[in-house]
Amino acid sequence: MWAAMPSAGPQTRALPPSERVSPLRGEFVDAALEQAFRESTLPRVLSEQRTGLVLWAALMIVFVVPDYVALGAVPNFWILAVYRAVFALMLLATVQVLGRRPALALRGHVLMGLALLGYPFFFLLYGLRPEIRSFNTGAIMVIQLMLFLFVPVRVTLAAPVALFGAVGATLGVWLTTTEVFVKVGTAFLVALPAVLGYAAALRQQKTERQEYLLRRQLQEANRELQDEVARRVALQDELERHASTDVLTGLPNRRALGERFATESVRAQRRSEPLSLALMDLDHFKRVNDTHGHAGGDAVLRALGAMCLRSFRGADMAARVGGEEFAVMLPDAKLESAASVMQRFIDQLAATPTMIGDQAVAVTATVGVAQQQAGEDLIALMARADAALYAGKQAGRNRVVLALPASAASAPG
Repeated sequence: MWAAMPSAGPQTRALPPSERVSPLRGEFVDAALEQAFRESTLPRVLSEQRTGLVLWAALMIVFVVPDYVALGAVPNFWILAVYRAVFALMLLATVQVLGRRPALALRGHVLMGLALLGYPFFFLLYGLRPEIRSFNTGAIMVIQLMLFLFVPVRVTLAAPVALFGAVGATLGVWLTTTEVFVKVGTAFLVALPAVLGYAAALRQQKTERQEYLLRRQLQEANRELQDEVARRVALQDELERHASTDVLTGLPNRRALGERFATESVRAQRRSEPLSLALMDLDHFKRVNDTHGHAGGDAVLRALGAMCLRSFRGADMAARVGGEEFAVMLPDAKLESAASVMQRFIDQLAATPTMIGDQAVAVTATVGVAQQQAGEDLIALMARADAALYAGKQAGRNRVVLALPASAASAPG
């Protein structure tokens, strides 16, 4: 047995019923999609229709002159002149109406109504000015094409109006001449542009709608791509945030502190400004965990993190660098000023108990503060602050201890 092999050629996406185009009307089967397409063509269609109406009005007025030259001031001339003037005013009024109500251009009914009113003028010319029969037939042929050119989104409206023009012109000739050749020739000439115009406009409409679908698909693909890029950027931001943020307290972590210190250190040395760092450790934190469990300990750490976020300057940076150990970087702060800031902070901490269940738990902290010396990196600075912190623990906790430049630690005040 032979098995059919899949085609290696390009695969065409089958259009869903809502996206199909009627083969005879050249419009989307789905009314909402058709309306969306028409609205997308409004600027072009409106411009074309208004331009066509102005040109039509100008031609109606200009040809008053040859009518007068050929006929003189006879009743037939005045009939044609009045018709031209009234119709030109109607055309110009329509231009104004379309300017105020652009949506009418999409429907096409106004323009088609004007065409129906305009055709009888040319039918009259066959009887009133038989000497320009050939010119009149040529003018009708041009109008037949214009119907499809200036209403490019509504071929279904243009087709019956063009048929009216062809039938009317044929009858006008048949009633004003006995020459069979002229009758047949005129019928052919006025019908030909209607048929060709319909076929060309129908093909154009189908092509425009296919291009419209492709544009929609491309726009949708672009939106999806932009959404995906936005999701990836958000994910990257989230990953970077997690990489530099302590999840429990919401404070920056040791990595973020290091990155910020590198920037602040260079700036401080370039401007000859002080830069201080405080290390803070909660007192007897193990006792909190043993008494209230790790959930209670986490509650204390979160409360401390929240207090840090609302207590320090925007230029300062508080970070969690260990289990119950925190660092506070204070740019443009000398050693004594930084110590005063940290003293106020631990006083506030001691006076603000944390609620663990229905029990208020008060905690204290010990702090070591050091001011950066020339050429000192973060590790060395933290080591001096940590030594001062250790001295504070040894001295009884709940205090701020300064790391002096000579590495001798003493309590302030």
